[in-house]
Amino acid sequence: MTFLEGLLLGTVVVLAFRLYLHRRYLNRMLAWISGPLDAPVPDASGIWGEFVSRMNRRVKTRQHEKDLLEKSLEQFQSALEALPDGVIFMDAHRRILWMNTLAVNLMGLLPGQDKGTPIEHLVREPEFVSYLQTGDFTEPLMYHPHRRDQTCFMISLINYGADRQLLTIRDLTQLEKLETVRRDFVANVSHELKTPLTVISGFIETLQTHHETLPIEKRQRFLDMAMAQAQQMGRLVHDLLTLSSLEARASLVDEKNVHIKPLIDELIISAEALSAGGHDMTVEIPDNLVLRGSASALRSIFGNLINNAVNYTPSGGQIHIRWQETDSEGGFSVQDTGIGIPAVHLPRLSERFYRVDQGRSRDTGGTGLGLAIVKHALSRHQGHLSIESQVGTGSTFTAWFPTNRISRNGQ
Repeated sequence: MTFLEGLLLGTVVVLAFRLYLHRRYLNRMLAWISGPLDAPVPDASGIWGEFVSRMNRRVKTRQHEKDLLEKSLEQFQSALEALPDGVIFMDAHRRILWMNTLAVNLMGLLPGQDKGTPIEHLVREPEFVSYLQTGDFTEPLMYHPHRRDQTCFMISLINYGADRQLLTIRDLTQLEKLETVRRDFVANVSHELKTPLTVISGFIETLQTHHETLPIEKRQRFLDMAMAQAQQMGRLVHDLLTLSSLEARASLVDEKNVHIKPLIDELIISAEALSAGGHDMTVEIPDNLVLRGSASALRSIFGNLINNAVNYTPSGGQIHIRWQETDSEGGFSVQDTGIGIPAVHLPRLSERFYRVDQGRSRDTGGTGLGLAIVKHALSRHQGHLSIESQVGTGSTFTAWFPTNRISRNGQ
C-alpha cells in the first residue's frame, strides 16, 4: 500500500467515524425531540455539545416562561375564587369554559361534567334563558330561581375579546330581605302612628265644631283620651329613637360600672305604680352586684322585662325578679304567672312590632318594640335573651351577660 493510499484510507476511516458520531448525536436529538416535553436534553460533545448547550438554555428559558404563565394563571384563578360574585367564562356559543366555585354553588352546576355545555342547557329557567336570547345585556337581570323562592340573583353578561363572554352572578338575597324588613318597618310605623293621630284629629275636630255645646265633662274626657293617644305616640317615638341609637352603634360608648340593685329598686317603684297594687312582686338581687355596661341600655333591658311582666300578668298574679349565675354567664330573670305565650310565637318575639295579641298589646300601652330594644341592648353587652313560657302558666324572660362584665362592688 502506497503512502497516498494509506493516507486516503485513514481519511476515509476518520470521516466514517465522524459521520457515525454525527448520526449517533442526530438520532439522540431526534429521539429527544420525539419524546416527552420534560425529558432531559441528551449529552454531546464538539459542535453537537455547543448545539445541545444552546438548546438546553432555550428549553430552560421556555420552561421558566411556562412556569411564570402557570403561576400567573393560578393567581388569576385564585383572585376569581375570592370574588364575592359567581363568575363563568363562556365562548361565543355560551359553552362553559371555566367557572369559580361560587358560580357552581349558586347556579347548581357540576364543575367536572358541565364544562363545554351551553349554559342554557343547564339552567332552564325561562326568565334566565329569555335574558340570554335577547342579546341586550345593557341592564342586569334580577333573577329569582323557582326552585329557591327566597333567593334573588343579579345576572350580568359581558362580551369581551372576539368570541368570549363573561357571566357574573351576585347573590342579593340578603339585601332583598333587608329591603323587605325596611318596607315592613316603614309600614308598621305608619300603621302605629295612624291610629292615635286619627283619634286625636277626631277629638280636635269635634271640639272645634261643638266646643260650645259639649258638656264640660265630655270635653275633658275627649282631651284626656287625646292626651293618652299623644302619650302613646311619644312612647313609640322614644322607643324608635332608642332602638335606632342601639342599632347605629357597633359598641357601647358610655360604659361604666353600674350598680344593679339601686337601678332595680327604681324600676320596681315604677312597676308598682303601673301595677297599682295588683301584683305580688319579689326581688332577689345581690346588693353588691355590678355590671360593666351602659346605664341607659341596662335600664331599658330591665325596665322592659319588668313592665312586660306587669302588663301581661292578670291582677293578683306573682312576679319574681332574681339574679342567677352559671360558670360562663349571669342572668337577670323575670318570672311571672301571666297568660303565657304559645311556643309558635317565641322565636319571633324580639322582632319589631311583633305582637302575639295585637289588641291586648295596644290596650296595655305597648309599642311592640320593647323586646327588640332588649335584644339589641343585650347584643351590645355581648349578651342574649332566653324565653321560657307556657300558656296559662306564665313566662320567664332572662337577660344573660358574660362573666367578664359581672363583678361585686366593682372588683
